[in-house]
Amino acid sequence: MDFRIEDNRKKPVPKLKELIKDGTITLEDATDWLRSIYEIRFFEEKVFELLGQNIIKGASHLYAGEEAVAVGAAAAIERGDVIGSTHRGHGHCGAIGNKYADSEDDRQNHWNRMMAELMGKETGYCKGRGGSMHIAEVDKQNNLGSTGIVGGNQPPAVGAALAEKYKKTGKIVVSFFGDGSTNTGTFHESMNMASALKVPLVVIIENNLYGMSVPFSGSEVKGTVKASNITDIAERAYAYNVPATIMDGQDVVAVFLAVRSAAKTAREDMQMTLLEAKTYRWYGHSRSDPRAYRTKEEEKIWHDKDPITVLSKKLLDEKLATQQELDAIKDKAFNTIEAATKFGLDSPWPNPADVAKDVYVNEAYPAEIINADKTTAAKIAEATKAFETAFALSTAKTKKAKTEECKEQIKSRFGVDIMTMAQAIIAAQDEELARDENVIIMGEDVGLYGGAYHATAGLLEKYGTSRVIDTAISEAAITGGAVGAALRGLRPIAEIMYVDFITIALDQLVHVGAYNRYMFGGKAKVPMVLRTEGGVGRCIAAHHSESLEAWLMHPPGLYVVMPSTPYDAKGLLKAAIRSDNPVVFIEHKATYGQLGAVPEGDYIIPLGVADVKREGKDATIVSYSRMAMWSLQAANILAEQHSIDAEVIDLRTLKPLDIETVANSVRKTGRLITVSEGFGTCGAGREITGQLMAHKFEDGSTGFDYLDVAPVNLAAVDAPPPMSEPLELASIPSVEKIVETVKAIV
Repeated sequence: MDFRIEDNRKKPVPKLKELIKDGTITLEDATDWLRSIYEIRFFEEKVFELLGQNIIKGASHLYAGEEAVAVGAAAAIERGDVIGSTHRGHGHCGAIGNKYADSEDDRQNHWNRMMAELMGKETGYCKGRGGSMHIAEVDKQNNLGSTGIVGGNQPPAVGAALAEKYKKTGKIVVSFFGDGSTNTGTFHESMNMASALKVPLVVIIENNLYGMSVPFSGSEVKGTVKASNITDIAERAYAYNVPATIMDGQDVVAVFLAVRSAAKTAREDMQMTLLEAKTYRWYGHSRSDPRAYRTKEEEKIWHDKDPITVLSKKLLDEKLATQQELDAIKDKAFNTIEAATKFGLDSPWPNPADVAKDVYVNEAYPAEIINADKTTAAKIAEATKAFETAFALSTAKTKKAKTEECKEQIKSRFGVDIMTMAQAIIAAQDEELARDENVIIMGEDVGLYGGAYHATAGLLEKYGTSRVIDTAISEAAITGGAVGAALRGLRPIAEIMYVDFITIALDQLVHVGAYNRYMFGGKAKVPMVLRTEGGVGRCIAAHHSESLEAWLMHPPGLYVVMPSTPYDAKGLLKAAIRSDNPVVFIEHKATYGQLGAVPEGDYIIPLGVADVKREGKDATIVSYSRMAMWSLQAANILAEQHSIDAEVIDLRTLKPLDIETVANSVRKTGRLITVSEGFGTCGAGREITGQLMAHKFEDGSTGFDYLDVAPVNLAAVDAPPPMSEPLELASIPSVEKIVETVKAIV
């Protein structure tokens, strides 16, 4: 279908009396719009004043001048609809909060909590953790929250709309962002995904003409350039084959009618509409901005079109209100903000002892699950070893025949299955998709193709395109979409084909996925899994072979899981899908064909609990993923050929890190060797060693006290992974290197 761009500025706006007569609005609606606009204006003026007094600290990006957009949009949607906001979000939060206020007390409390948040107080919407750029009530107002990263709120809005469509709620998502963000990569990725997946999204671009200091389409001021070769951002709708409307962002009635129409299209047709509001910010980008990029004459032209002036004139000209009544509305709004300011000033500061509170959803596993894992892991290790022995002795002519023959032997003897790592990962997703209808899979090639490494093979046929969703090559949109879907109640499994590509999506993964819960005062949950794979082994060079787990261990808010066996892969992935925290699940590309024993039936492996793969007394080898298996091989060689009894610990989960198991082992052995395929500098091994040395035992001693020799960190060389096979193998620790290292310190 070919859509045209509609420019509503060229059409007469219906009079308020007409809208009241046909029942579209009431007079109370119109006067309340004016009150909301005044409240946002007075709020922003007060914030500007308090910034100058250093009572409000940090950066604040004021919304004054653009109030008609937020107020008109909030009026046009239903309670229960979802909004996503941006760093200039006071107006959006203010307008949507008024929509949910059922009484004058509710309304005052709303503004109280907004002002307290900007002051960094405990009574703020986000308990002082978010501040101006992250102002939101995500709990009770269906607000996805604000983001300080330009364009960062766009992918989650698409994911949220996908969730509303999937759940058949009848609700839509409205995403606000500025003209500057339409030049970012996430804009294209998000708009393309929203269009292709046909989700109920209304996009509102608040074109205030300037992205910080750069004019969007030009300025008369000498020395300025322009960010784009188009004047109307709405033209970009042609690229996504969606309808678009340009509206007067200074006229709340025009905004209300345009958003109302777009919301109807989204709700009934699952069709995204792109709305461009031509508007203007009275202040600069932030308080420190001298606005040198625009002229005083331009500012005067726009001030003559002030949203307050425009709506007040409508009410007066149509004799729907007297000047005295309008003055009363203004005074009421002013008093509301004055009271909110006093509330904020009188509110308590957060307790510094709570600085790390609400980073994660607290998750605890019953002792029986932890104990069951220990018992099962031992049985699985024995069954796997028996399979490997049987396989070595088999006289069958092909690998496939050997495998099937030995599988039956192990099944009969131990009552467990033998499967590859890939099969275990598929089984985990299959079982969770069947168990919980809120589980979905999304990513590049996950559907028809079954994944680049066939780790989602067969799931599309079983669960359909609404639950196994092939997407475009858009890592940021995939990741952010999963975040948005998780915020709206789904449990998405997003796949990024290679861990190297996560670098493209780190903003969404970290700044939105990992930080949202904390930034919004513990009111958000992001129960998503980001599946990916890493490591060398296929000679595909630096951009497809990295091990970047240390990067992902660094930011608070994420779990990082790396399995080493099919048993671990299935149980850990099922636990990750059920977790209420965002989990990055990293598989090793060289292990998908690795065979191992897996129990029948449903089971999970607790996240944050290491597995002692081999007990020993002479040295502690700590590793994870493929290196755990290589460490186990090295330990067997050490025992058989050198009479050295090494203990091998498979961390399984790098974050949270089970340092207690490591420390207890080192207390016994006195020696620590960490083995990682990641880079050595600032790597996982360094973190393990640091935590071990600082670990305190019940008697007050530390892990450092029990080290008989300096710990050794084996890791990849500090060079990008090379393509050539001999170089690739030389770039990471080998079984032989592990053996020689342990021999040297024992």
